[in-house]
Formats: sequence, C-alpha cells, structure tokens
Amino acid sequence: MAQETTPKQNEEPAAFRVVDRRPFADPGSIPADAAVEEKRRYPTFVEELMARDAERERRYEEKRKQVDEELQRMRARLEGDFRRRLEIEKREMLASLLEVLDNLERTLESTSKSRDAGTLLEGVAMTASLFRSRLKALGVEAIPVLDQPFDPNQSQAVGTVEVSDPSRDGVVVEEVLRGYRLGDQLLRPAQVRVGRLSQRIT
Repeated sequence: MAQETTPKQNEEPAAFRVVDRRPFADPGSIPADAAVEEKRRYPTFVEELMARDAERERRYEEKRKQVDEELQRMRARLEGDFRRRLEIEKREMLASLLEVLDNLERTLESTSKSRDAGTLLEGVAMTASLFRSRLKALGVEAIPVLDQPFDPNQSQAVGTVEVSDPSRDGVVVEEVLRGYRLGDQLLRPAQVRVGRLSQRIT
C-alpha cells in the first residue's frame, strides 16, 4: 500500500503575480517594472510620429525666427527711408524760404543806401509776393474770412465791432491776423473781429 504524502505544516504556497492589462485598469495597480516593460513595447510607427512631430515643431520655430528677423530688417529699412525722405523735403522747403530771406536782405541794403521809402515798399511787396508763392507751392493757402460769417472752426474771435446793419451781425468785419491751412488741415486759425448789432435805439 502506497504511503500518502502529507503537506509540510510550515511550507508556504507558491506566489503568483497577476497584472491587469485591461484598458480600464487602474494605472496604480500596475507594477513599475511592468509599466517599463509595456513602454518598451510601443509600436515603431508611434515613435516615428513623435519624432516627426518634434521635427515639425523645430522647423516651425526656425521659420518663425526667420520671419521675425526679416520683419525687423524691413522695419529698419522703412524707418531709414522715411528719415531720408523727410530730410530731403526739409532741405527743399528751407532752401525755398532762403530765397525770400535773400530778397529781404537786398531790400534792406538798397533802402539803407538810397533812403527811398518807395524802394522799400516795392521791395517788401515783391518779397511778400514771392513768399506767398513759395507757401502755395508747399500746399499752404490763406483762409478767406473777411466779410464771411464767423466760423469758429477756422477763425478765432479776438473782439467785436458794433454794426448798425443787421446783415453784418455775426460777420467778420476785420482780419487781425491771417489764417492758413495746409490742404484740408488747419495750419493756423485767423484772428478776427466780428460784427455785433448795436442795441442802441436811434
């Protein structure tokens, strides 16, 4: 008769490790070494996609830097061109005004020698005419306000003058300082005196 074997009293049962790899499994229940092993099993095409994405970001960053540098160079060129153009226009304007100054100095010199008031008046009139033509060439024009209804958008009232004619009430009757405009923009408002209907009973 065969002798029956009995288990040893102190012998422990064999240990089994179960790893739940189902998609909905708790990540914390997966041992660290199992996670490393799973990471090593990534498909090759996933790694290629990650590498392509990193390369795409690198190229995008390089392209962005190139565009920024080109914009900075373009801005510097435009600013330089604007400053040079401004200097050219400034020199041209000042050169045209120097001609007016030359005429004034010649008029003063000739008047000091001849002491003729008529010569002085004629020279000043010619200089003023030349100066007005230079201003007009630059786009500066005088604002006609005399005998016109007072317009606060282009004139500044510095006083009033009593008038007896009702049609002259609120009309510019005296131009103290001529106003000018540059194109559609006001360069300097005119200073005027405006007619005010007299309240005295005759």
